[in-house]
Amino acid sequence: MTQVKNMNLTTVSKMSLFTKSRFRLFIITASLLLPAGCSTIRPALDYSPGATVDTLSAAVSMSVTTADFGMSGNGFLVYRRPDQLHLLLLSPFGTTMIEIFSKGEQITLLYPGSSTAYVGRIADLPVKGGLQGWRLMRWVMDADPSSTTGLNGTFERTGSQGVIEKVTFENGLVTAKSTLNGEQVFYSRYTVAGGVPFAAELDLRNKKDDRIRLVLEEPEVNTPLDEAAFQPRLEGVTILPLSDLKGL
Repeated sequence: MTQVKNMNLTTVSKMSLFTKSRFRLFIITASLLLPAGCSTIRPALDYSPGATVDTLSAAVSMSVTTADFGMSGNGFLVYRRPDQLHLLLLSPFGTTMIEIFSKGEQITLLYPGSSTAYVGRIADLPVKGGLQGWRLMRWVMDADPSSTTGLNGTFERTGSQGVIEKVTFENGLVTAKSTLNGEQVFYSRYTVAGGVPFAAELDLRNKKDDRIRLVLEEPEVNTPLDEAAFQPRLEGVTILPLSDLKGL
């Protein structure tokens, strides 16, 4: 009888060890199968503290979505700190659909297909038609990393454009900004070029839920850019005031 009891205890002990082993295996397997999105901690990038994007040129895909308008296209973007931008968008057939040039408070929208350009101040852009987000592009491009590479959290500050904003940092990099007026921009797909970190995807939204999404490919950071890259060619082009423009 004692022998039988010992055998039963041994059997139970072996079954317990087997069950624990299977449980450990289940936990390990489950952790490997968890989707990457469940992780909230992204690996820190190795970049030079204080490094900033002074110039940028890249291929770009852009989409604009509003309550009454939607469009998308591919093209090219060049930027020079602090306030020079040139965006070129191509049609599906490879022809230039529109070129947007901005410097300071001035903006030019050039439509090569109709040999027409609209010139004026950024503040005079139409409220509808997908262009209102352009008013914020300088604010969007101002996303310098923290001088502290490990900084995490959300902070309120006055930005370089004089706008009171809330800024979220992750590992020293800006991942989101928002203003008191309800504008938001999210930065993702960070990469490093020449020791300088920059976000390859920008997602801009306002309180009306209008949205502009930019995805940058093949970027060149802090390389010299000719002034001609920021000058529209207006020879033979009909120039109209910005107030005549209804939208993209």
